[in-house]
Amino acid sequence: MKGIALNIADAQEIEAGYALFPATACQVRCWHEQKASPKASALNIAFRLQLSGPLKAASIEQVLCELVARHEILRTGFLMTGAGLRQQVWSQAPFRLEVIDLTGFEEKAAFAEAERIGGQQARTPFELPSRSFFRAVWLPRSVTLGELQLTFHSLVMDGWSFAILVRELVEGLAALHAGHDSELPDVDLHHGDYALWKEEFLASGALDRARAHWRQELQDFSRFDVAGDRPRPPARRFQGVIRSILLPGALSERLMEAARAQGVTLFSVAAAGLAMALQTAAGQTSVTMGTQMSVRDQQELEGVIGPLINTVILRLNVTEGSTLASVTAQCGAKLSDAIEHLHLPFEEMMVLAGELSDMNRPPLCSVNFALQKSFVGMDDEVRREDFAATTSPSFNAGALYDLNFFMVRRPEGWRISCEGDTDLYDVETIDGHLAKWREVLESVEIVAERLPASASRSASSAARGETAKVVSGVGVSGFMSQAELAAIAHNIVRFNENAPGTPIIALNNTAVLYGLAQEIGSDRPVIDIPMVPEGAPRAFPQRAFQDIAADAVRLIRLARPKGPYALMGHCVLGAMSLEAAHQLRREGETVELVILNDSWCPGYREMMPWYDRQLRKMQVRADNIPRDFRKARRGEISMVAFLNQYRIVRWLHMADLALKLGLIKGNTSEHLVAENRWYIEYLLAQQARYRPAPYDGDVQIFRSDQALKGRLFAWGLGWQPVVTGKLVVTPVPGMHDQIFRAAGAAVIGKQLRERLAGIEANSVQTSRDEPDASPHS
Repeated sequence: MKGIALNIADAQEIEAGYALFPATACQVRCWHEQKASPKASALNIAFRLQLSGPLKAASIEQVLCELVARHEILRTGFLMTGAGLRQQVWSQAPFRLEVIDLTGFEEKAAFAEAERIGGQQARTPFELPSRSFFRAVWLPRSVTLGELQLTFHSLVMDGWSFAILVRELVEGLAALHAGHDSELPDVDLHHGDYALWKEEFLASGALDRARAHWRQELQDFSRFDVAGDRPRPPARRFQGVIRSILLPGALSERLMEAARAQGVTLFSVAAAGLAMALQTAAGQTSVTMGTQMSVRDQQELEGVIGPLINTVILRLNVTEGSTLASVTAQCGAKLSDAIEHLHLPFEEMMVLAGELSDMNRPPLCSVNFALQKSFVGMDDEVRREDFAATTSPSFNAGALYDLNFFMVRRPEGWRISCEGDTDLYDVETIDGHLAKWREVLESVEIVAERLPASASRSASSAARGETAKVVSGVGVSGFMSQAELAAIAHNIVRFNENAPGTPIIALNNTAVLYGLAQEIGSDRPVIDIPMVPEGAPRAFPQRAFQDIAADAVRLIRLARPKGPYALMGHCVLGAMSLEAAHQLRREGETVELVILNDSWCPGYREMMPWYDRQLRKMQVRADNIPRDFRKARRGEISMVAFLNQYRIVRWLHMADLALKLGLIKGNTSEHLVAENRWYIEYLLAQQARYRPAPYDGDVQIFRSDQALKGRLFAWGLGWQPVVTGKLVVTPVPGMHDQIFRAAGAAVIGKQLRERLAGIEANSVQTSRDEPDASPHS
């Protein structure tokens, strides 16, 4: 594991073999809050697991020890240095499972004793000098049943991480009982690695747009407080109580149906109802609440154990006459913006809001709301062979907020709860807030969503029919079968077929070039070669990228037997266009221009140092996830496709479950996207081994103006070392998959008209200036 080199004059004498990493902003805030209130336990996270199977305390302890060895964050302490707070990963940390035998207790007495011990564990604070912020108690009730109580500090754990640990615990118990090692994959990334990425990510400028958003959102910020039954005490004691109401099944169904009708999630409906209930109690029209979101927006982070969450702020205007539907729509929009700008740390939001440090009240938000679904498995159960683990409601560790509302799906239905600070509120007052929240939710109506129609595709069938001519007849191919060539050739589309200029031949994954052909003008042919094989997605053998490009050359020659050519491609097909240009030039043809549309140079990312590759992935995912979320909100992709980007979602079939429960909507148009995407993924896999040879011809790059910029995102998309001829880079409005829409097509068309006209004029002049090679008398 790679550590970080530090010069720490005041470091203690500690064991060899440790590693130091930066602490994240969230960890720094938690550490200071714990330091200010060392006897407080509110930052503890207490979980309960009901285990079944052939259970032995020694086996449970052995598997937990293996998990401590496997995940660095479970053997991490914290060290304040001259450079700031650091995570101190120990080569080993002592762990002992405490066992309290309940086998002799009657059922009611055993339950009461487990409750007592669990409450005690939850409310016992961790000491900051600790080497580990994790402890466990096993309470067997028989040889096959028992409760495992696991307590962590917020410095090292979040709910997603706990779900990973539960699955690995059950897997480990089953493997140990069967007498073999568990088949868990190696841990490639630890929380310390994430903290290193985060440190450089925050300094990279990638969050400038997020800072601008939150600066605007938090302008004129004022706290939202719900008056208590007593004045705020001079020092916080974090004393809390949790009260709950189980919603009837019919109401839960109506809430989910209302969310579907408005095109939002259940979170937005529930949060809107809560805002309306609290507005009545507080008498303020602006309701502010915090909520926590996972920042695991890239696959590499899905298996990392540690606190990968951020708190964001929702400010909702609840004016007189507001309806639940109108506040829900507002909440959906605010939530979408928050997801788009998720990565700005909450600690920076506090600064933007002008929040002064005050350990006597919750930071920035007195009210918090969270909606929780199970990340552990179906009905909160994980099962392997004879072993199963089921989650139970957690113990109260203390009140972090004045009022912390949450909505949790349990097997018996949705439950709304509130953890209130009992130094401020009576239990009856907390119950009253819950009752009012339920009352507002009961007023829900099914209001159909009014969304603008999606933009039509640039190349409509009717328009294409007026201008296109389909080519038929193919020869024998050495790589692509004749049937495949014939299928693609049959779908070649021609625009301005009889125009005199050098044709632009586009290798394409779906025909979207009608608008661009119009922008280029009627004096130049545009030939669109769709490269995706027809039929259902299927597996192809690995092929050299050059061989696939050779098939593209056959199709190019089929569409236009002789040059000169201008070749164009989007994304991976841009790199294929340049390789096709190499092959055509070797065959004696003239290629006037290669046009790369938002196409990164093969090898640019792959040849980066490992650390830069990981950081780049993180920044790309931080940009892509909110983009894809917005596309899902607009109906351009389905929410199922958005969620299925995460391996854990696919593994647990969570998106399918959410679809069945009506929590998200499907999208029948998703078929077309998948129909094209599967082959592009195949081409990208083949391109990973390809490195383009130097190219001394003219190249034009069109770069999405929304593409990331900075040290890891070259302006020329990594092509500068390859292209030794004239290289021009032009920004185009729109995201990667939208640059051929009207605004982007206008920019591309204008640039291509001018550039090709210049190339052709220069070619004519050159030919005139060349000496006549014919014999003279």
